[in-house]
Amino acid sequence: MAGRSPEGRSVEPRETPDLEPFLPVRLGVVTAGLLSVLLYLSLLGLPLLGVFVAPMAAVPVIQVRAGGRPPVLAWGWPALLLATVAVVGGATALGVLVGYLLLVAWPATTAEWWSEGGWTEGRWVAVTTALGLVLVLALAAALSGGDPVGATRALIHRAGLQAEPMYLDLGFGRGEIALMLDRAERTLGWVLPGMLTGYLVMTLFWLRPRLPFVGLPVEVGPFEQYRNDEWLPAAFAAAGAGTVLLHGVPRWVAVNALMVVLILCFVQGLAIIRAHVARFVGRGLLVRWGLGLICLQVPLVFLVAALGMIDSFRSLRPAAVTDDGRNE
Repeated sequence: MAGRSPEGRSVEPRETPDLEPFLPVRLGVVTAGLLSVLLYLSLLGLPLLGVFVAPMAAVPVIQVRAGGRPPVLAWGWPALLLATVAVVGGATALGVLVGYLLLVAWPATTAEWWSEGGWTEGRWVAVTTALGLVLVLALAAALSGGDPVGATRALIHRAGLQAEPMYLDLGFGRGEIALMLDRAERTLGWVLPGMLTGYLVMTLFWLRPRLPFVGLPVEVGPFEQYRNDEWLPAAFAAAGAGTVLLHGVPRWVAVNALMVVLILCFVQGLAIIRAHVARFVGRGLLVRWGLGLICLQVPLVFLVAALGMIDSFRSLRPAAVTDDGRNE
């Protein structure tokens, strides 16, 4: 929890909390790659729990880089193996390959660039997220035959029909099911790639404070100090204009880019709120989860994203001082 200066102003801590290394023993490239695949495949083997287990898949690969070897040695051979399966396995196997690249290969590779290039953490998040969105959009466009919105709607419609008996058993009427399915088709047909990229953002922020503790030489500050990269407002303007002015596939690209930018703005807005709340109630687990769940409620989610965008131009964080009373 932030302390107080003699004048009563808040004092921000200078160090991140102590964490134990996840993998104190160095892993070989084969072991790291195999472990990353097993953790990633929890998305399929553990339908609900796997959402929380899969972000760990990048950790053994990143630790290979921390040991002085390129991470591609660890994730490259599983990716080639999955690509071979995708050649004969069709769209489902190709989706598994893209998911592995999205959650493991991209974060590990860009983390290496971060450690070597002196990036800010905001730039690491932005570059990894942008690469992930491009990958998802490219896959969706390639599999859709030039109509990604229509193909996604058809996919959601088939999935809804398959799930209809389950909803009937839960007590929903056929009319209610048809209405929910229609809303899902109209909405997800446009924004599904952005939602998948949002899961990548969640993974990055799970990895972010843990990178130094697996041995990667990067500087990570408290979440309350997090800021997005400086080009994000320009991306917001471009994606917003494209959403309004474009049509067809270009508009689909712009809509998903806008959604991803808003997700990153939401994260920065959440950091602002946490910075204020931490002065009074600390940074405990219940505080973090409670704030996150509250801020995800509509319309608060848009207000928090707006705070993040405004903070890009004018700081909304509380004034902090060091322990000797100097302003930071």
